[in-house]
Amino acid sequence: MKLFNSSLRLIFYFFLTVAATVSLADELGSKQHPIQVGVLMDMPFAQNINGHYSGIAVDIWDRIAKLNHWEYRYIPLNSDNMESVVDTLASTNKLDVVIGPVSVSAKRLEKIDFSRPFYLSSIGVIIKKHELGIFDIAKILVSKNLLHIIIALILSFTGYLTLLWLFEHKKVRNGLNNNHLQYPSLTQRIWLHLFQKKVDYMPVTTQGRVIGIFWIIIAAAIFTAINANFTSALTIARYENAHRSGTLEGLQVSGVAGVTGEFDIEVAEKNGIPVTPVKNMQEAIRLLEKDKVAGVVSDTPVAMHYLRQHNLNDLTVSPVTLENDEISFAVKLNSPLRHAIDLGISSFQDDDSVVPLCRRYVGEQANRCDL
Repeated sequence: MKLFNSSLRLIFYFFLTVAATVSLADELGSKQHPIQVGVLMDMPFAQNINGHYSGIAVDIWDRIAKLNHWEYRYIPLNSDNMESVVDTLASTNKLDVVIGPVSVSAKRLEKIDFSRPFYLSSIGVIIKKHELGIFDIAKILVSKNLLHIIIALILSFTGYLTLLWLFEHKKVRNGLNNNHLQYPSLTQRIWLHLFQKKVDYMPVTTQGRVIGIFWIIIAAAIFTAINANFTSALTIARYENAHRSGTLEGLQVSGVAGVTGEFDIEVAEKNGIPVTPVKNMQEAIRLLEKDKVAGVVSDTPVAMHYLRQHNLNDLTVSPVTLENDEISFAVKLNSPLRHAIDLGISSFQDDDSVVPLCRRYVGEQANRCDL
């Protein structure tokens, strides 16, 4: 009987060991069950060059996976349809984790879970630079108001010289003849005043002196009007350019473009900005270049990298920040991976090793990784 019980015990332990081995082999992250890691291709967070993945999110994930001895497989994803990615992660076994520029939102938390943030980003807007060029200044110079003032200056100057010549030429000529000098004609006087800035006499008649005093007053008023008109026109032009796209008020009037399914659209609408949804960033930029919209709403570091990558020197990122944005890893609800991921991110931030990692991709903005 004892021998029989011992045999049963041995058989029980054998099957228990086999079951444990099978369970261990089938554990998420093992060779038999590698983690399916979806990668959203947007720098500076993730990119794939000839099969080599890199970026802030990719490098952090690689370190976490090595720390936990996880086996995993990268699956490239299109960031232009984020909501589809969220649904795939939530309801299928095709994805276990999604990395890249994944923003945390209340709407997404209803379907999936998020790790501890590893980057504090912001939602910004790509706009045209709208710098005043030579054509803008020329347009100001030929404005009706300024032209009217300049014409008034020319007419008043001509009238001043004409009246001065009429009252002065006979009396002054007699004095000049006594000194064997020649009194300049009207055209010669205009030439002396305008181009040689030369005045060889002062008015000698009472009428000439009165005309001279009035001319000084009128000329001062006209030059003041020209300066004020040009300054105000230049200020208005700059304000209109800034108001059209560089301020929140301008964006609320003119609207922006945004990629469908991105968290950026939700933030823009929350700020009262009308959004034209498009399929991808290229289409959004085309609308901006055609002045169909005042800007393109996007994650700020992604927007800055996109402009550099495509040499869009006539575009820039507005100083307006619509909202701060936490970038995290997305996992399934109640995922067994989340705790290990959180521990990894926390340890990298605590020992400051994450900052040099981020500096390779965002330079001076690397401190945004140290939350």
